[in-house]
Amino acid sequence: MASSAIFFFSFFLGLSLRVSANNLDDLCPVRFCSTLGPEIRFPFRASDFHPERCGYPGFDLSCNVRGQAVLQLPNSQDFVVDLIDYKKQYIVLRDPGNCLAKRLQNSTFSSSVFVAQEHGNFMFADCSIDLSDFGIERVDCLSDENHTVHIAVAGSFTWYFSVFRCRTWTVSVPVAWQYPTDVTESVFLTWDFPNCRSCEKSGGKCGFKGSAGSDVGCFGKPGLSKRAKLGILLGLVLPSLLCISGLAFYLSSRARVSEHRDPLNQPPNGNDRENDVADITSPSSPSRETRHASNSVTGIDSATIESYPKIRIDDDGQVPRPNDNVCTICLSEYQPKEMLRTIPKCGHYFHAQCIDLWLRRSASCPLCRDHKGHM
Repeated sequence: MASSAIFFFSFFLGLSLRVSANNLDDLCPVRFCSTLGPEIRFPFRASDFHPERCGYPGFDLSCNVRGQAVLQLPNSQDFVVDLIDYKKQYIVLRDPGNCLAKRLQNSTFSSSVFVAQEHGNFMFADCSIDLSDFGIERVDCLSDENHTVHIAVAGSFTWYFSVFRCRTWTVSVPVAWQYPTDVTESVFLTWDFPNCRSCEKSGGKCGFKGSAGSDVGCFGKPGLSKRAKLGILLGLVLPSLLCISGLAFYLSSRARVSEHRDPLNQPPNGNDRENDVADITSPSSPSRETRHASNSVTGIDSATIESYPKIRIDDDGQVPRPNDNVCTICLSEYQPKEMLRTIPKCGHYFHAQCIDLWLRRSASCPLCRDHKGHM
């Protein structure tokens, strides 16, 4: 019974650990284009490395020859990904050619899964002279020896642009004032779906729940998953139930046997019942040892039972017979300091409380009752 319990416990514990180990880190490992690049994981995926189910549609990245993570937006717009914040769900993009200001003249993000948190209006000014000395930012990649292009927040430096007859135009640029970036170098975009903010903040990682569909779940949170906890619970409870059920079945079977065995095996001569009693008593025991009931099981009176030798197990748990270390009545191993009682005729011993109850119902040794001639 104990071995069965250990088997079931090991089985369910192994199952639970297997389930908990089957997570995104195994199926979709983190990818880096370079040691300095952002980590690529769900909802993003490296198209040349991850399976399709490792990323959400519209979040495909690729690694270029420079070891940069590249995001391709609609209309074939490629941007280098400088930063990915998975907890706050935003990315910082820049132009691979280091001239984002030129890209901003006609770039649109409306058809992308990424959106601007807000927009800011910026004025570009094409001037015949360099106005950097007045504190106006110069855009080097748009300037040449004959023209200097400046950029400023719309509404500022308007007087200078008018005095020096600069050609001006206004562009709406994605910005995030709480995460300021140089709009001529990088742009800040966010995404709303899939929403993994709470999962990431709790220490988990998002991913698809199954091999199909678009439902997203949270995996790898600290501690055991629900499936792992269920597996361990089953691994503990089921063996216990099996042990209890098996013990109850065994005890009920022994009880039924003891109720029916004696009447069926008794010979016609009623005097032989007294001989049964004598089989387990010492030669000097008086005839008062037995109680007679013409149609019921014969047991032994309490005074006679108390006359049988008793021994207490020492602290080391040593029993009279090292191989007989289990009480065959309750099926429990003998423990230090427990009291045992011995049947004088055959020398078999049991827990005192177990054999006392047995002898009050039956005058036969539980072990050798069918072998009286050998006791």
